[in-house]
Amino acid sequence: MQALVEIIKNNFSNETALLLISMLPLIELKGSIPIGLVMGIGPFKTYMISFFGSFLPALPIIFWIMPIFDYLKKKKAFKKIVDRVTKRADKRKVNIVKYKYRGLFLFVAIPLPGTGVWMGSLISSLLDMQQSKSLLIIFFPNALAGLVIYTFSNLFKLSSKYISTS
Repeated sequence: MQALVEIIKNNFSNETALLLISMLPLIELKGSIPIGLVMGIGPFKTYMISFFGSFLPALPIIFWIMPIFDYLKKKKAFKKIVDRVTKRADKRKVNIVKYKYRGLFLFVAIPLPGTGVWMGSLISSLLDMQQSKSLLIIFFPNALAGLVIYTFSNLFKLSSKYISTS
């Protein structure tokens, strides 16, 4: 993943690179906000690019991932990959099954590794949750998670400045 981030950063403008980085699974806005701030992109611009970039994958995942998975499962080369991805999502869906949309909201809002738009969208699709409602539910907690990450990134940035000048 780090090599991919480097390729993106070296071949695109900072803003385009940040948008693409925020679209990557595992990184999403949790990683792209600190990256954007380090790249010197303004705080508001970093948040907005990271937020929208991280949300974009929800659209194809929610609307098209299940037909794609069904097709890929028929191909011997891809069956194991699809099974591994679905098994990983199955492990994380316990609270979403129990609490439905509230569970999905919390799952996406909590900025921890393995949670977020990608996995929330996948779980929503696996559970056959209403697509438009799922998109809305994913949109707002993604914004909230971004604010949490943004706040901690700025606090860390301020504390590291203070420590380095002391």
